[in-house]
Amino acid sequence: MAQIKGILVNDGGAPARILNFKAAAAISAGEGLRIDGAGKAALATDPHLPLAGVALTDAAAGGQCSIVTGSGVILYMICEENVSRGASLMTDTTSGATAGSMITWAVGTSDDLAVACALEDATALVGSTRQLTKVLVF
Repeated sequence: MAQIKGILVNDGGAPARILNFKAAAAISAGEGLRIDGAGKAALATDPHLPLAGVALTDAAAGGQCSIVTGSGVILYMICEENVSRGASLMTDTTSGATAGSMITWAVGTSDDLAVACALEDATALVGSTRQLTKVLVF
């Protein structure tokens, strides 16, 4: 039987909230999200902006998507590359990463923004399946 990890590990008493939005496109639990111009949950793509939150559930385009918001929250998120404990993470599709996935933070310009920190060493892919990595959201 496959083991399934929950997305929310610990809110640590932080002001975390779970909010529901319509999904602009298909979303997988653990992906970083932003709110688009239509007020829908969309995959985060910009390394210069903070996350609106992290998908708590999978959602089809147009369906309801639960989003965990807040800082100081420990979550499992999808990472595009292997990460080491303590690595700062950001979203960025310009490096070839999949939208909504976290990548290791590297200052490309002065306004790139680290949005999370890896809390464990993790491998991004097992076969062709993207894995969840425990992170602390800033």
